Amino acid sequence: MAPEMMNKRAHSHKIDTWALGVLLYELVHGVEPFPGKSPGQINYAHKQMKISFKKGCSNEFKDLVLKLLQYNPDNRIELVKVFEHPWVRHF
Repeated sequence: MAPEMMNKRAHSHKIDTWALGVLLYELVHGVEPFPGKSPGQINYAHKQMKISFKKGCSNEFKDLVLKLLQYNPDNRIELVKVFEHPWVRHF
């Protein structure tokens, strides 16, 4: 769940951008990027933004995921720009 939803703040289509970042991370790593046993722990992990990538992940993949998983929704990459990102264009 995007941070703005967890914090019960107004949200927009940017929650979908967040969800895409989580999905891409999970597809490559097999686990969620922000582990926690409670909503509070997960929210804390969101704020810390300490995302670890397994060895072998390209810099382009890391860049895209980090641009999607910005805590502040205003800082997230626009969904339309995802299609222009080098990691996506590679495919």
